[in-house]
Amino acid sequence: MTTTTAPVTPIMAGGTGRSGTTVIAGLLHRHPSVRASWPREVKFVNKEGGLLDLVIGPEGAKRRRLGRGSSPADRWSTFEEGMRGPWWLRTNRLGRASGLHLSIEESDRDRLLSDLRAGLDDNPSGAGRSFLAGMARAQRGDAGEPWWIDTSPPNIANARRIHEFWPEARFIWMVRDGRATAASVMAERWGPDDPLEAISWWEKRVRRAHAGLAGLPQARVLTLSLEDLVVLDREARYGRVLEFLGLTDDPGMREFFTDHMPAERVGLDKWRSRVPDPDAFEAAFEAAAARLAAEGIDPHTRP
Repeated sequence: MTTTTAPVTPIMAGGTGRSGTTVIAGLLHRHPSVRASWPREVKFVNKEGGLLDLVIGPEGAKRRRLGRGSSPADRWSTFEEGMRGPWWLRTNRLGRASGLHLSIEESDRDRLLSDLRAGLDDNPSGAGRSFLAGMARAQRGDAGEPWWIDTSPPNIANARRIHEFWPEARFIWMVRDGRATAASVMAERWGPDDPLEAISWWEKRVRRAHAGLAGLPQARVLTLSLEDLVVLDREARYGRVLEFLGLTDDPGMREFFTDHMPAERVGLDKWRSRVPDPDAFEAAFEAAAARLAAEGIDPHTRP
């Protein structure tokens, strides 16, 4: 497969999950300067044993699990296993194929792995950036777009490490009213089905996202409310997305925004019909939001 060699800058969108990362990727993908990854979540950047762990080392709980003595050879073995195994061939929550094999030739993967391994000793971060850029360029449909967006929710919790790895990367923190997020995750097979556990799930992930962004340059981060983008402040938020990336408006992106992102798509109070006791659910949410606010973390609630 022939791939382009033009430079590419990652846009790492993320958040709690169920907060609109797929929406923002779908919108930006319509701009000729942006290409969304396929699959939308590549997984291999910030998963345990992923690219960040390989080139800058694991931290915190991951370091404890892997052991401080985890050698470069061990980290390489773990990463290579992921790239040839679960990240390459996987299924999503609907049982559909969603691995990297959908968009990348195996020969390109193997070539990039070989180049990565050869460069790790002398310049781990440089080799890692070349690998990520190469994987982006090797995906089918690449046309040399200067921006490439991935939507793995942990991108924001890992933003500080990603920034260390790739200082030019941009981050879009997709936020959504916690009641809507928690109610949405309850409908997922992988999520908590208890309302109070779902609120706790949301609270913990907002806290992790806030910690991940601490200390990053403001120019590298856009916090974007799904409700504002789709319902409450459409034009201003649409313009802010373009401004953040230095893009001019484009007819294809504008058409998608107008025709495929109607305000009705995001019902502001739909969560009430998705939980058995809306009043108790809201009380639990308000308590969680108050805890976050007391820690100096904006819970991004709606009145």
